[in-house]
Amino acid sequence: MNLKFLIIIFSVIVISSSIQFAYAGGSGSEESDILFINENYFKVKLETNPSILEGNENQITFDITTINDDTQKIVSAIEYKIEIFDGQGNLILDFDAFSPDEKLETIIVPSESLNFSGETTENDFWIGSNQSPLTIEAPLFLQGGLVDAKITILSIDSIPVLGNETTFQIMFTMGEFIPFSTEIDDTTHDLMFATYFDKIEEFSYDSKNKKLTAQMPFNWDREFIESIPFVHAEYYIPKTVDIFEDHEILLTVNDLSYFGTIDRSGDDEIVVHFLLSSKKLLKMFDEASSNQNDKMIFGIKSGNARDIQKENASLEDGDKVIVLSSEEDWKFHLSLTPKGKINPDKDITLHIEFHDPITNSIIKQNVYDLEIFLNGKIVESMKGLDAYDGTDSVKVTFDDVGSVIARISNVNNFGTTGEFAFRVSEPKEELSSDYVVDITAGSYLPGCENDNSCYIPPSITIQPSQVVLWENKDSSAHTVTSGTPDIGTSGSFDSGIIAGGEKFSFKFEENGFFDYYCTLHPWMMGTIIVGENTPTVPEWIKNNAGWWAEGAIDDQAFVQGI
Repeated sequence: MNLKFLIIIFSVIVISSSIQFAYAGGSGSEESDILFINENYFKVKLETNPSILEGNENQITFDITTINDDTQKIVSAIEYKIEIFDGQGNLILDFDAFSPDEKLETIIVPSESLNFSGETTENDFWIGSNQSPLTIEAPLFLQGGLVDAKITILSIDSIPVLGNETTFQIMFTMGEFIPFSTEIDDTTHDLMFATYFDKIEEFSYDSKNKKLTAQMPFNWDREFIESIPFVHAEYYIPKTVDIFEDHEILLTVNDLSYFGTIDRSGDDEIVVHFLLSSKKLLKMFDEASSNQNDKMIFGIKSGNARDIQKENASLEDGDKVIVLSSEEDWKFHLSLTPKGKINPDKDITLHIEFHDPITNSIIKQNVYDLEIFLNGKIVESMKGLDAYDGTDSVKVTFDDVGSVIARISNVNNFGTTGEFAFRVSEPKEELSSDYVVDITAGSYLPGCENDNSCYIPPSITIQPSQVVLWENKDSSAHTVTSGTPDIGTSGSFDSGIIAGGEKFSFKFEENGFFDYYCTLHPWMMGTIIVGENTPTVPEWIKNNAGWWAEGAIDDQAFVQGI
């Protein structure tokens, strides 16, 4: 079992004039505010050793020190009442102690049983000192959750505390990380759950509603809820779980919607945080107190498909591009129409959307500024644009080619910005041709050479000054390179990389016989014959004939090769 203190310190909160409360998230040290006792000012300090608990300690030392705030000197001869509770408010340990010297030193040994070892005073106070610490075996720190320690000063220098007893209350939270497996869409996934409040009794997955739940005991009592700072829990979900990676995640607590934090920044996992304050818990108590049944159920449900920016998204290619604002308070989505390369003197419409950075939902009622820069110079400046439904469309025209920056700023008078970049380029000349050769779909895999279907047609005869156009109908990139795989490139022509859907053309000026192949997939070969008087037997056919004549290939292979 992996137990670990959080290393976060929260501020001290005064609950009443006689009780002070602090939350120490495993800091190892926490100090009270000033306490007014017997006409003097004091502070109480609690330290743990080790300062960070991993859950495998044989013992933990609690040192309690009282300091005179006026003289800044440690006070001795203090009588304390110590009460330690679990996260549900159940009393685990209760004892009176006396500190004869600078600190009350108590050694806690995690155990299922309760046993004290040490000396006592005449009035049965356990003595804990530097020389003779008090040792207590107790069922503490055996699992994750809250540990609530209340320290009450009863007397100082044998003088009883006058008036109301003064109590310093400190809560520690210790996380328990629980691995569990569940079957989601016919695949077993290993997940992790972290609880910083109490043990988890049950995990379950509802395949119909695509909802994962973790059930924890919880005392839905108003007085108890008011006494705790918050409840904290986390899911750790591998990104291989598609229903959560590819979809929005909806959080619930006892089937009530909850707005938590979803962290997708990690490479391998999503972390879903539940951090419920006492105020939030009281609101839930009022909304559905009759249905709580002494359980707290943390639910995460697969929602709508996420609006994810595709890899290598390009505004010029008509893709949607998503940018997080400078203050991380908005996500701006931008797409352009018409789709395709952006050219001068043509109207382009910018489609802008305003999204919540966590939930990805549309944020409505926005007023914003938009500035457009071309080659570093501002060409459009529009102030106070309206996006009341969370979207807006703005038409612009560029009179030159170059780099464009579209900057969104001053959204609802907040100092946040987001920038998009794209290019304006000259229109690409349409390639004309006399003949067309298809680079066939699937030709990136060996096999098309068996029936000469890598390039279709595999061989054509043309006249000088005619143009051949190759169109890549495969999803993979290819080349059209003069030469053969055995000899290498001849240098007559070379397309370079032709991406899927792209084209290449070449004008043949002279008579000749031109073999070509794909340098990326050398089983792909073709031939261009220029001129009527040029021999019409391609070199690769001659090779096949030679191999057939020598008996290196049989009749069927020779015929298929032709």
